[in-house]
Amino acid sequence: MARIFNIYFEFEGMVYNAIVSVRTTAFLTEYTLNNFNENLLELLPGNKILSQSPGHFVFQNASSENSTILMNVIIKAVAEHMHGVDA
Repeated sequence: MARIFNIYFEFEGMVYNAIVSVRTTAFLTEYTLNNFNENLLELLPGNKILSQSPGHFVFQNASSENSTILMNVIIKAVAEHMHGVDA
């Protein structure tokens, strides 16, 4: 079953939001950021976050050229939402 939820996060003094769609396979869970700020998207490796185990999230194709701070803020927002859902 597909899930969709909103996240809100702060980056550089501004509050942003994104719609997150969730797809679960036998091997991982994929979170896709939709309706995402295009300027912020340029700082990321893409719009997909992967999780192979609960509480462990990584951006697909992340590199040192991407904003670690922004990735961590977004992952924290996704993780907090999922913790609230699973609790």
